[in-house]
Amino acid sequence: MKLFARFQEKSKFRMSRNEVTVLFTDIEDSTRYWDAHGDVKGRLMVDHHNRLLIPVIEKYNGHVVKTIGDAIMAKFSKPGNAVKAAMAMQQMLERERKHYRRNILKVRIGIHTGQAIVENKDVFGDMVNVAARVESRAKGNEILVSGSTAVKCRKKEYHLKPRGKAKLKGKEARVTLYQCDWKKSPSLIDDLHIDPLQPVLRRQKIELIIHTLASFAILFILYYRYLRYLMADSEYWANFLFAPRGLMNNLIVLSAILLLLSLLIYFFIDIRKKAPRFILRLFKGGFGFLIGFLLFYLPANYLSLSFDKNWNEPLYESDHLFVEIKENNTIVRKSPSLSAPILTTTAYGTILLLSDVYSENDLTWNKVLLRRNEYGWILRVIPARIGVPAKRLSLANKFYFRYKDLYALIAGMLGFLWGVFFLRRSLA
Repeated sequence: MKLFARFQEKSKFRMSRNEVTVLFTDIEDSTRYWDAHGDVKGRLMVDHHNRLLIPVIEKYNGHVVKTIGDAIMAKFSKPGNAVKAAMAMQQMLERERKHYRRNILKVRIGIHTGQAIVENKDVFGDMVNVAARVESRAKGNEILVSGSTAVKCRKKEYHLKPRGKAKLKGKEARVTLYQCDWKKSPSLIDDLHIDPLQPVLRRQKIELIIHTLASFAILFILYYRYLRYLMADSEYWANFLFAPRGLMNNLIVLSAILLLLSLLIYFFIDIRKKAPRFILRLFKGGFGFLIGFLLFYLPANYLSLSFDKNWNEPLYESDHLFVEIKENNTIVRKSPSLSAPILTTTAYGTILLLSDVYSENDLTWNKVLLRRNEYGWILRVIPARIGVPAKRLSLANKFYFRYKDLYALIAGMLGFLWGVFFLRRSLA
């Protein structure tokens, strides 16, 4: 059975072997540029490189397999398309250098054709290593083509001239190389312009949806923990937005809307295959904010950590007391009596402005603002009965913004900056 399974596996690989042309690009002296200008400018350089070259690959029916640091690996079914794409890339970079003299991007390109295993839009096999070795022999602004690619192209049409045989690292036999004199080619980029939308590659979809969900998650957390109290502290907003059945008070509906919105954005980008660069940066920033905020907020609030004597001192105190509902379907009555008419019910997490407190017969009631000039009464605790423990229905308190909250937001902002500028930017 093991022999049969191995035979089946080998047969599957044989069936997936196809002739393919692989193209590699690499930015010359990129390491020196990163050292001289720092991570942010280095990252922007790579982004600019990808925004210039990926549309060219797509125009000539190529597929970007992956981005590796400052390099692009692409595959083509036709060798001629790969060479045309390479010439168009160099022409695009040359045009950029003429228009923007500060742009010093110089890219080397290597192309090789051979049999490889093609699976799930990826390419495996020794020919990939050969293509990478061919690219490493090129200089900035140069295109090198292996002999196996050149024999499938009309050398005059593609401006290929012999470069000689080269000993590639890890290879016994020498490989014939051709240099493409792309400057002799007529313009291949007249109808190509820099796309303001950034390409989103297939293998980056999981990363994209994680960042999207994280961004909306931190928006919900900030709303739930801070913003809703600040808004509800104003009677004007409380009247319009924080009624017991108001949208802003229904945390389940709000979380569902945010989840749906994040999924819609993800599917829109997935269909378009592109997205505005600032949107991708914001999503990465949102992911970073969530990580930074939670790494500080959770230990500070649930592990009782304190590094500062002012840790729990309030920076801001709300003008009003709030009543926060602790049970779903908590009843709001017309007066502080269990026999009083029911005005409405409230969901868990609802916050309402406290107007008055009334106690009678071991029962404490909170008078809350429902709408403009309309009030209701909510029981604080249902007393314990035989075999039934007491149940808290509502809790009255003030909102305090403390030093530890400020520190958590600062940690979140640092995480946001990390996400925008330094998080691994595979969304090329």
